[in-house]
Amino acid sequence: MDEIAFPQPLGRKEAKAGFELKTGGLKEGEFLIRKARISDVRGILHLINGFAEANFVLPRGPQYVFENIRDFAVAVLVETTSNRQRAEVAIGEEASSAIVACGSLHVLWEDLAEVRSLAVHPDFQKRGLGRKIVEFLEEGARELGVKKLFTFTLAEDFFKALGFEPKGTQELPAKVWGECSKCPKYFKCDEIGMILEL
Repeated sequence: MDEIAFPQPLGRKEAKAGFELKTGGLKEGEFLIRKARISDVRGILHLINGFAEANFVLPRGPQYVFENIRDFAVAVLVETTSNRQRAEVAIGEEASSAIVACGSLHVLWEDLAEVRSLAVHPDFQKRGLGRKIVEFLEEGARELGVKKLFTFTLAEDFFKALGFEPKGTQELPAKVWGECSKCPKYFKCDEIGMILEL
């Protein structure tokens, strides 16, 4: 869907939409990108719905995430005692479910998949986690044989840096519109459609 690691970190006002800003004190290289597990659902919902309150992504419920858990990738802290303590301070969750970023790859057709629900916790932005999640999803799409990735986003510059190109409504594949008709933003969409040819 969209990327929350905007060119500048979210301000306090935006970040307060579902999150408390605290200093995590983590260093580079202490994260692992992997496929999501059932135990990650709570952390994924916390991230996505925190940003949904500020209208940056679409809200998701537990049923959606459980039914689509195989679509999701997450960034987690590497398990060490000090990281576990930092995670608890920074995001207020048990370290075993310290999800600091997430995104999903939703296959729509034989040659088309969507990058959705991309979110990076405000305390962990500007560390390349959004990029790493998208690259992980892109690799998964290639393995499946998908030829095109698309996204609807408010973070056009972020996706341009990853090779996505903005497309007008007439340039987007027709299959995209079946999904759009279910969207709460359908009649007042403020997002930009973008495509990456794989």
